Amino acid sequence: MSSSHLYVGPDQSTDRYRLLRSIGRGGEAVLYLAELKLAGTAEPVVVKVLDSRRTLTPDALGRISAKWSEQAELLRFVNRLGVVGVREHFEGPVAHRAGQSGAAGGRALYLVMNHVDGVDLHDWRADRPMNSPAERREAMRCLEQLAEVLDHLHSGSATPSGRVVVHGDLSPGNIMVDTDGQATLVDFGLSKLTADHHTAEVWFTPGYAAPEVFEGRRTPATDRYAFGAIAYFLLSGDTPPPQAEELRTAFLALPFLTGPAAPDTVQREKMAALFSADPLHRPASLTGWVRLLRRAAGTTAAAASGAQRTQRTAEPVPPQEPEIPPLASGPKTPRRRRSRIVVGILLATILANSTWYAVERLTGSGTDGGERPGNSAAPSAGTDGARPPQPSGAREEGDGGSGPAELKLTGLPPLDGRFDVQRRAGHDRYEDIHRRPGQ
Repeated sequence: MSSSHLYVGPDQSTDRYRLLRSIGRGGEAVLYLAELKLAGTAEPVVVKVLDSRRTLTPDALGRISAKWSEQAELLRFVNRLGVVGVREHFEGPVAHRAGQSGAAGGRALYLVMNHVDGVDLHDWRADRPMNSPAERREAMRCLEQLAEVLDHLHSGSATPSGRVVVHGDLSPGNIMVDTDGQATLVDFGLSKLTADHHTAEVWFTPGYAAPEVFEGRRTPATDRYAFGAIAYFLLSGDTPPPQAEELRTAFLALPFLTGPAAPDTVQREKMAALFSADPLHRPASLTGWVRLLRRAAGTTAAAASGAQRTQRTAEPVPPQEPEIPPLASGPKTPRRRRSRIVVGILLATILANSTWYAVERLTGSGTDGGERPGNSAAPSAGTDGARPPQPSGAREEGDGGSGPAELKLTGLPPLDGRFDVQRRAGHDRYEDIHRRPGQ
């Protein structure tokens, strides 16, 4: 079974790579999925073959070979996510059966690249009809990735010498998307990457080639035009028109660029400038262009979503006051009961003191309301141990009576001994409650 496969390799190892199947064809070469045996294990690679028997005369091959090698070495410096890695490049015999490299006539140029596990952008788009917001976000993310990579290559930051790198043949077939959604540029048009970006050969992919390609010129602006065509393909699902003016008109007719929610004329013209026939009029930053595109698409989607929400919205609901949690953390009943007890004691004490004060005033005026004899000359209590004179008819304590002394006053009922006990008990309770700590 292995004898049916073809092999390629440099002159010193002509059977190094086994070609498995063709996976694409560009304007200048054929791409093959191949394998390389390393330590007994087959590793997948992609081999780009420029066969002189099919595309070039011997003289043309000689002119291009030096440039091919130079640019292949240049690409080996480009080490960035979104750009396929280059393993090696060489000139060698054309594809042949194992061990029969000498029998095959002719020479070919080869570029060996890392294999990207995914699908090309054509198949990726075919699986996404762009009917859902999630699919449209995926497409926009893919464009953002490609824009960042191309701006990086065009800026000169990708190589030590600051040399600008041009892909030269951007199309959905030269972009791979893996299972994580990462887009990677593959199949660089190496023979187009010359110092002045000019070549006599005209290779292109219809619909993605800028007008200057037909004059043999390829510049960063050429890649930008092709990027705009890729954006149109992703957003519409249609093959881009071959003419620049037709592509510009088709792009401006996309749904999110028309209607009441579409961006204004200035923004539309900025986006349409990417499809200008004049390379100098195309925007210099693809990242900025995608930002405009995302803003336009987002504004349209937001307007449509807002209209739907307006139709579904019911009467406005007034805001409710937030519930304030209770401040008290303990039971309320004992606290209320204690407050009532304290207030009752205070009122009883005040009433008792007022009554006692009234009694004192009355007893100081005698039994008949006249002035008591010797009152002005009587010593005050506690000055010399003498007692103040008692009202007539009053019985002193210790004179043989039992219980508290009673005051018999004219016009007043006798004081009940129980009231006196209650007053004293209330006074003691008041002092117990209001006694300071430590007293």
